[in-house]
Amino acid sequence: MTRCLRWALLGALVCLGGAVTTAEGMDARASIHGHKPPSFTDYPAELTRGLPSSTVAEPVLESKTAKQYRSVIRQEFREKANFAGHYRVAIWGCGTDCRNFAIIDKQTGAVYTMPGIDEISGVMGNDDERVDFKLDSKLLLISGCFNDDCISDDTPANPKAGRYAYVWTGKELRLIHSSPIPAEPVDTDPGLH
Repeated sequence: MTRCLRWALLGALVCLGGAVTTAEGMDARASIHGHKPPSFTDYPAELTRGLPSSTVAEPVLESKTAKQYRSVIRQEFREKANFAGHYRVAIWGCGTDCRNFAIIDKQTGAVYTMPGIDEISGVMGNDDERVDFKLDSKLLLISGCFNDDCISDDTPANPKAGRYAYVWTGKELRLIHSSPIPAEPVDTDPGLH
């Protein structure tokens, strides 16, 4: 509970049932603010050569989100790995400038979704990819607001919108860095109305 309160007070990501954690042994503020954002090359992944030793025919759909988006997950499971060596990130739309995703283990069929996250919404004036990743890296970047929790006023920074960097451990995403996304100012020129 203390970790969740600390996240809320920092204006960063709300604690998600233990599936997303800070870097072990570091103060939450130091682990996510004030450091240079990580790059994909900082977290290399070993690429799988050839076919895995055990091949599964279908993804294993256990979470509510995985079951809800089973069609796109099954379709994406048939495609080549695109993340962290032998995983496939399946992304689907959920409205205008809104995305969600699952990480599929191409070797075991296991499907990982972020607990408590139904959508990642964009921020006006920000053109970052909502979810960004590479085949040869364990780093996954998320940009926007979780569960449409953006503040829609003209403050210079939206404390609930951010760029979040996660490292894939093979079982979960671990938050290692975050930074705020500046909000685009709302044009209040009376001549435009």
